[in-house]
Amino acid sequence: MQYDVIVIGLGANGSSALWHLSKTGKKVLGIDRFEPPHQKGSSHGESRIIRQAYHESPFYVPLVKAAYPIWAELENATGQTLFRRTGGLLLGDPQTSVVQGARLSAETHDIPFEWLDAPAICNRFPAFKPTAGTVGVLEKEAGILYPEACIRAFLELAARNGAAIHPNEPVIAITPTPNGITITTATTTYHTEKLIVAAGAWLDTLLPEIHLPLSVRRQPLFWFGNANENFLPAKMPVFIWEYAQEKMFYGFPDIGSGVKLAPHHGGRPIAPDDLKPDAAPEEIAALAALAKTYLDFDPVYLHARTCLYTNTPDEHFIIDLHPAYPNIVVASPCSGHGFKFSSFTGKLLADLALEGKAALDLTPFAISRPGLSA
Repeated sequence: MQYDVIVIGLGANGSSALWHLSKTGKKVLGIDRFEPPHQKGSSHGESRIIRQAYHESPFYVPLVKAAYPIWAELENATGQTLFRRTGGLLLGDPQTSVVQGARLSAETHDIPFEWLDAPAICNRFPAFKPTAGTVGVLEKEAGILYPEACIRAFLELAARNGAAIHPNEPVIAITPTPNGITITTATTTYHTEKLIVAAGAWLDTLLPEIHLPLSVRRQPLFWFGNANENFLPAKMPVFIWEYAQEKMFYGFPDIGSGVKLAPHHGGRPIAPDDLKPDAAPEEIAALAALAKTYLDFDPVYLHARTCLYTNTPDEHFIIDLHPAYPNIVVASPCSGHGFKFSSFTGKLLADLALEGKAALDLTPFAISRPGLSA
């Protein structure tokens, strides 16, 4: 069967790209090896943080600012709540990368923020137990996205616009031809003029000829009970805490299923098909210890999930055209911090597929950049 554009991978970015493509009137198809939204990739886990004072780099701030109104558009189109504003607190010693980076992004892009010392943190947010030297960068527009609901919304609207969606159909091969691209799946063969590959942890497998230096790691997520009213969204912001140099954990207020906490990076390497929703006793104990040290409750473990971080060496995204086939878009907005952007990065992917270029300078996300071979 022939399509104008096919999207492989219907996680956050693939489903968003399919929705944006579906608005153009093109004949489009989305394929996923599982039934999205699912728990076998990186676009699940009940909640994701969205924030503007972006410690990773000021470059990301215009992207996330562009994402906010598209999330609102998605909410309006579906009548669903996809975003909840709680504020966001970036915590650590004044010299940590999280605190310094968040302040730099806020000052560079005129994002309103408050600089809080430890007593102010305790007074405003009694859920936290900062040490005397801890400071926080507080931004008001940060909050929670509901990832499974977001993906369902992208796909619902794409289907409403006429997009074909084929779940549970693993792609076996991508074969460029003189007349386009042939996609071979476990059940059939498709032909397309343009292709977006947003397959997350399976990207290397599908495009081995590019030799992308991606590493796939298993990242656990934990929920704890026994929290008090100070841990409800009205009193507790989402947070990222750099408690030691380059060691971070992040968390969410209790939105009905416990306080969600997780380490940022540090997971073990894994083959993507081997992911299981397990949690080792030592992993649970490590997060419980962080909770006891930095949060004002005695945590009771409830449950855990696992996800996949598909990481680049410099932890920045890949959004580029295939080096040999410019009708193939390579997408890995990744490294554990990409979900919040996906309403907008999906549009960038659609624009790249249809026009060969995007309105934003994507040089920092190029396959040829020096940091990708580090």
